[in-house]
Amino acid sequence: METTNVINYTNASLKSYKCLAISTFLIIVFIFSPINSFLLSSLIGKIIILTLLSYTVFYNLRVTNNFTNKSKIKLTSGNWTIIKTNIILSYIFTIFLLALIVAIIRTCI
Repeated sequence: METTNVINYTNASLKSYKCLAISTFLIIVFIFSPINSFLLSSLIGKIIILTLLSYTVFYNLRVTNNFTNKSKIKLTSGNWTIIKTNIILSYIFTIFLLALIVAIIRTCI
């Protein structure tokens, strides 16, 4: 396995987590603060949060799929490695992001 693939995957994962950190900050500001009582600012904030979280899900899935294809790793065969664990955890992270998106959408309804 080439180290450049691992380095690129690591840098891309870092970008995903930075997007999540920004989303978390915006969730605190727009959903858990008194700004939530103003309808327009709350709605705009939720749209921004949903857009950023959707981008994070898309980007994380794309990067993980590219890394899996380039490194030719089969998740169901061979020995279990740290790389396979990172790939599985990346997909679990995406599932949790989707759950967060659904929770934010439910606050809008």
